[in-house]
Amino acid sequence: MSGEKERELYASWLRCLRKGRAAVLARLLESSSPDLPVGARLFIPEEGEPVGDLGEPSLNRSVIERAREKMDALYPRSETSLLSLPGGEQVQVFFDVNLPPFELMIFGAGHDAVPVARFARELGFRTTVVDPRPAYATGERFPGSRIILADRHSWEKKVTIGRRTFVLVMNHHLERDRAALRFALNSPAPYVGVLGPRSRRQRMLEALEQEGVRFDKEQLSRMYSPVGLDIGAETPEEVAISILAEILAFRSGHQGGFLREQSRSSIHQPL
Repeated sequence: MSGEKERELYASWLRCLRKGRAAVLARLLESSSPDLPVGARLFIPEEGEPVGDLGEPSLNRSVIERAREKMDALYPRSETSLLSLPGGEQVQVFFDVNLPPFELMIFGAGHDAVPVARFARELGFRTTVVDPRPAYATGERFPGSRIILADRHSWEKKVTIGRRTFVLVMNHHLERDRAALRFALNSPAPYVGVLGPRSRRQRMLEALEQEGVRFDKEQLSRMYSPVGLDIGAETPEEVAISILAEILAFRSGHQGGFLREQSRSSIHQPL
């Protein structure tokens, strides 16, 4: 790779790191072929064209495909992978994955949303609070969170839910919760948690069905209600921990049970 291309590759990678954009930097670590340059790099952004060259077109294609798969996953890990080339040669490629922070979007600015937002920020989530009440949704109550003052009639214009956004519905207002549930399940959000018992969830779904709104199996599979892990939570802070523990378990592909009951040798489960 020319010096100019090398500089372009690193500049692109550093921009993604600074701006929190999804990208993969692939590096050729080992190769059974003497014709492949060990140390060569290929930068693959989520948006835009790859930069760099690993020395073999088929290897470039395989690495780009693997990188795209990683960026499409919910919580991909950086790792070294063994890849095979058409001629039988094998190579080791390290995939360095950079993702933007996950977002937790809370519909509802009640008192029990305050510890959820606080703990979520401490866990590294970008936190957004959506509520139509300016007396509740304030920077003083939710420091460090993005505040969106909006009712259900303006969500389409003011609220954007992405595929790395975890949604929590806790308005304590049946009509707003129902509207938020409809809005969230029709978005790419992978996780939609709804505060309240099963009976309340069922009432909301039945009311939406009477309005002509029906969710398919895939949409309902993203709905977590009652929300949270069963830890006997009572106080708002305990409930917040229960909810965020479930979100972390979901994001990482874990079940959230007791570690002592796990049979695997490592407590860290690779994806």
